[in-house]
Amino acid sequence: MPRGLPRNAGALLVAAAGLCLAAVLFGGGSRYAPLAWIGAAAVLAAALGLALVLLGRLAFPRLDGAAVAFVALLAWFVLWNAVSIVWSLQPDRSWEYFNRGVVYFAFVLLGILIAAAARWAPRAIAGGLLVLFAAALCWALVGKVVPNLGPDADRTARLRSPLGYWNALALLAGMAIPLALWAAVRREHTRWIRVGSVVVVYLAAIALLLTYSRGGVVVALAGVAVYIAFAGQRLETTAALVLALAPAALLATWSFGQPGLVEAGRPYDQRLRDGLEFGAAVVIVGAAVAFVAHLGVANEGRWQPQLTRVLSPRGIAVASVVVVLVAALGLTRGDPVGWARDSFREFTNPVTTAGSGPERLGDFGSNSRWTWWGEAWQLWEDHPVAGTGAGTFSLARRPLRTNTTVATEPHNLALQFLSETGLVGFLLITGAGVAAALATVRALRRLDQPDAAAVLALAVLALVYLIHGLVDYDWDFVAVSAPVFLVLGVLVAAGRPAARVPREAPFAVGFLVLGAAVLASLAAPWLAAREVESAYAALERRDAGEAASDARRARTLNPLAVEPLFAEAVAEEVAGDDRKALDLYIRAVELQPENPRTWFELGRFELDIGLRDAGIRHLQRSSELDRWGPADPLLGTLGL
Repeated sequence: MPRGLPRNAGALLVAAAGLCLAAVLFGGGSRYAPLAWIGAAAVLAAALGLALVLLGRLAFPRLDGAAVAFVALLAWFVLWNAVSIVWSLQPDRSWEYFNRGVVYFAFVLLGILIAAAARWAPRAIAGGLLVLFAAALCWALVGKVVPNLGPDADRTARLRSPLGYWNALALLAGMAIPLALWAAVRREHTRWIRVGSVVVVYLAAIALLLTYSRGGVVVALAGVAVYIAFAGQRLETTAALVLALAPAALLATWSFGQPGLVEAGRPYDQRLRDGLEFGAAVVIVGAAVAFVAHLGVANEGRWQPQLTRVLSPRGIAVASVVVVLVAALGLTRGDPVGWARDSFREFTNPVTTAGSGPERLGDFGSNSRWTWWGEAWQLWEDHPVAGTGAGTFSLARRPLRTNTTVATEPHNLALQFLSETGLVGFLLITGAGVAAALATVRALRRLDQPDAAAVLALAVLALVYLIHGLVDYDWDFVAVSAPVFLVLGVLVAAGRPAARVPREAPFAVGFLVLGAAVLASLAAPWLAAREVESAYAALERRDAGEAASDARRARTLNPLAVEPLFAEAVAEEVAGDDRKALDLYIRAVELQPENPRTWFELGRFELDIGLRDAGIRHLQRSSELDRWGPADPLLGTLGL
């Protein structure tokens, strides 16, 4: 091993911790701008790490076939996103999706480097992510206690800070629970770590329920079931789970009856009063959970024989079956077949929407998901091999949609990749997932028990992310995706011996140059968007010259986007140069001919300058591409 390995391993861990912290707390939801700077730091760290490997300052693991397949297939999937720009309906969006994939790949490389640098990497990553997730969940709950700290709590009462999206926060809670259970039952951990981890399970459950995310609750329960099924300490895990979940469920149920906590638009003083009461209850009940957990840890040796007799695996299985059967009979009112049929009808009903309060937890409406899934499937049937281009679902579905609902993605990662990247992209990402699973199973077999236990918790975390991806668009959220890809890198390389890597300084420089090119790719769309904003700000000041200049800089930075063309065209309109403005609108149509907005802006402008026939023709084309867009109302004013 290189002499500088311990110090470099620590530096890698610090870098990974900082990047995950930035992603979770400052990821900005699904917006591109935070991804640009967080991703730039991740790419730079990965490039430096690979350069240090080639300079003999860091180790690289001798990956097995499954791990190599995972890395290669993921890399090819990311490159396929870039290739899809060629035929993409929205090439600028596909470019951004390629950049997103590169960022996640950089996190995988960081995970691999960390696993090679330190044998204890799985435990370090599991512990670090547990602390980070716990901090994020605490911050979310504090926003419920003090409304001013939460985002627009007067508009929606669903818990979503700091991730910006309630379902993403629910996923984060679901990923935190297996990590907390691992920390709570492992005897090599200190007493206070074990007690604190039980409290984290309690807080995660409260936050999860307050997101009102039905999919998040189901996925979290699935993750818990998988963890208990494969964990070696089932009795202790079950005890910790019951101790944390029972009071969390009771407290959440009580909070559902407090108007200031669950109803948007309530007066601030009521929200603050109910929030402070809620905070006091969380602290008091949490202290009781910690006290009982402390007693359990302190008396573990004394209670273990009794627990072993009372909570045998067979007894737990029988009790679980009984509870499930009783709950099912109660829920279905003795008619499970009719209940299942009615629930499916409710789920597939395109006009059924779940509420925005706690009542939605018992609702089976899909909130348009069934419709979006059908649209994604139809898009794949129309473009089976290559898809419509990475990240283009929102635009590609416009000719298919039957109402005004807006969907960035179909809320199903499998259908998203199938419709946008075709069968090629779907097979690449599916193959990468299968290879990662196989490499993880091999890691579990070769590692010692303490490391294997951490690997199991991390594997369940990744599984929770995968299952949740079947009902949401988690790929767009760096806050949850970046930690998962870091984990995948650790999983596929954990316990592998170091490989002999020849020192190649020129190749090390090459990695740094490649990293710089990727940084430019990440920054360009973000900088272009800023220039467009500057152009519109200049237009508000009636400075058409400065606006046109800003828009031209945006076009140089991002020649695939239509927004810079629109901004420059408006600037030319203000300046009175209709010919130049018309040329810019035509360029936008030529750049994205399947985008209804480009035809609408062209037709609108042609009507304004007296080209009525051409304007009507182009507005009709916009309507063909999106009959729920703005073209139809404008045509209606013309009597058409």
